[in-house]
Amino acid sequence: MMRPLLILIFLLSLYHTLTIGKVLPSSEGISIEETNYVKVEKYVYHDSKIDVLLVGSSRTAKLDPQYISDDAANLGMRGLSSATGLELVKKTKLKPSRVLVEINETIGRQDEDLIKSLFSPFNYYIRQYLPMFRTEYRPVSVFIQAVRNILEEKDIISLEEIDQQRINLEFRETIVKEAIQDNNRPLSEEDKATLRRDAESIKSQIEAIETIGVRVVLYNVPGDPRIDNTMKQRQEQEFLRTLFPPNKFEWLPEPPAREWNTSDGTHLISNDAKVFTEFIRDKI
Repeated sequence: MMRPLLILIFLLSLYHTLTIGKVLPSSEGISIEETNYVKVEKYVYHDSKIDVLLVGSSRTAKLDPQYISDDAANLGMRGLSSATGLELVKKTKLKPSRVLVEINETIGRQDEDLIKSLFSPFNYYIRQYLPMFRTEYRPVSVFIQAVRNILEEKDIISLEEIDQQRINLEFRETIVKEAIQDNNRPLSEEDKATLRRDAESIKSQIEAIETIGVRVVLYNVPGDPRIDNTMKQRQEQEFLRTLFPPNKFEWLPEPPAREWNTSDGTHLISNDAKVFTEFIRDKI
């Protein structure tokens, strides 16, 4: 009985040493849920100053913060929104200097269970002092990340190529046509009521972090112009500007008009995401 226990302790100690020594590659996640958890855990347990933090939905998740600065980070999460990122900023001790907040119809998506699990005392302290228990160091995820890193280092495949391979032009056009049809109508009173409710929650979060000296800048990530220029989308952005008036909230300037390329009408492909991220860098 003692021998298996000693072996287990040895293996755990070895894995712990490999993680804190940065020998094992940190995984970026192999599923939507895991990727979100990796991002939030890296932010919650970060121990160095973050200059610029992006918060938002999967649209923001496509933006690579390295094109802003070495001290930038991204809390854009697929299936969620700025509300989750802002709540994490409120709860963490080490605040970023500037927070860029994605503002669009996604702002109401929040995962309260995720936030509670992060800050429950047991989970918080065991992951803070024993990194091997964080999502980024799950053995299977680490192995897949190591293989991915090798393929990229040997130029066998790049993230841009992976991104391009995911694009099915026929499928994308079908999705875009459906989105245009769905958005080719006025913004309803029900839509406005939902946005107004969600905006009040976001404004409360923004006020809380601005009070302690964090600069907050609002923005929206462009998508396929054919969708962005539909009646509902235009009215939605106009309505959000009334909820977050420029005389009270700092907005990022609108990017120059161009044909933004997306994989599905909404999410920018890697090259265009880089262009928009560099635009952010130049404007802040």
